[in-house]
Amino acid sequence: ALPHLIATRNMALVNAFSSLSIAAPAKAAGLGFKKAVAAFVPVPAARVSARAVFTVEAKQNKKARTIQSRNERLSNKMRKSEITTRMKKVFLKASALGAQAACTDEEIGELEKLISEATKAVDKAIGKGVLHKNTGARRKSRMSKYKQDLRREKGLLTA
Repeated sequence: ALPHLIATRNMALVNAFSSLSIAAPAKAAGLGFKKAVAAFVPVPAARVSARAVFTVEAKQNKKARTIQSRNERLSNKMRKSEITTRMKKVFLKASALGAQAACTDEEIGELEKLISEATKAVDKAIGKGVLHKNTGARRKSRMSKYKQDLRREKGLLTA
């Protein structure tokens, strides 16, 4: 029975491809390979069921994930940029105060306010998973060190 099936299948293939011309390639005729083959492959009749079938193609998921990851990336970039900007303000203020001959506790208070805002931004980023907790701790420590060095330099540090 098996040789008979193979012979029947081979004969069906020969009959299906006998109408194709070798001289003109499928692309030249305006058909792609898949369309040319699909014309000769019998399509099974679709089963009809009583309930509706909802299929989600992988293409839809891929598009949704692409859009979602782009939005998340932009949001993360925005948070990191905010942290960088706030830290830069702290460092600029600290270096400006360091360049002055003398500074007061009020000016140090302004610096502490900037550090507080930057720390809040860092903590939010850690909570959202944008920054690792060790990275956040390192950045907060760096800002605190600037303040302590400034106080030590200006003689405002009280034990």
